[in-house]
Amino acid sequence: MRTVLNTGYAVREFAPYTVIFKQTHPHIPDILGDKPLLGEESVIHGRNRMRIIEPDLIVRPLTHGGSLRHITGSRFLSIKRSLREIEISSYLRSKNIPTPEILAVRYRKNGVFFSIEVITALVPESIDLLVFLEKNPGDSEELLIRAGRLVQNIHRLGVYHTDLHVKNILLDRDMEPWIIDLDNAYRFTTLPSLLRAKNLRRFIHSLKKWEKKGRITLSSGWEEAFMNGYTAPG
Repeated sequence: MRTVLNTGYAVREFAPYTVIFKQTHPHIPDILGDKPLLGEESVIHGRNRMRIIEPDLIVRPLTHGGSLRHITGSRFLSIKRSLREIEISSYLRSKNIPTPEILAVRYRKNGVFFSIEVITALVPESIDLLVFLEKNPGDSEELLIRAGRLVQNIHRLGVYHTDLHVKNILLDRDMEPWIIDLDNAYRFTTLPSLLRAKNLRRFIHSLKKWEKKGRITLSSGWEEAFMNGYTAPG
């Protein structure tokens, strides 16, 4: 917690909730307060787990992934994951990497478990990469070059996104890619080549999976385009 507070965040209590918020946005805790459900279901394309408030704040309830998600759901044993997300997000933003600004984290303890919500600034007129590709079949190579550059820059800074897939790349109104959902990220002094390769395979596999399902149609050179972006001189 101390590291997060040293990066410009503060803490307020709204029993039964605790809010960690960015001090440059002192109104945020009063907006969140002790309301059991925040905001309205988001209509942002592809972000169906989101809720929206104020009207430019996005609320993302944290949930587990993987084979145990139906058992563990949204219950966590600590808030370390969210504290790490704040730290990595702040670091990437300080290096001019496009990722939504985390304005607050709200959590509640129920017995030994925590429920957690992450509140970020809205990226206007955004759409996730999967939905864009679904709506624009075959129009992928330039965007995947840009996505490759983004992943290269993240790796260069030592950040490993364990859940790097096509839905965790967000496109803004200028079609520039942003990295999102950094609660699944870790930061290293130097990212090992093994993790770099694993991340690349994860992302490429996610595109192949959606194409196999018939959800998207990719051009013949899409994979080469992505790798060209990733290996381009920084």
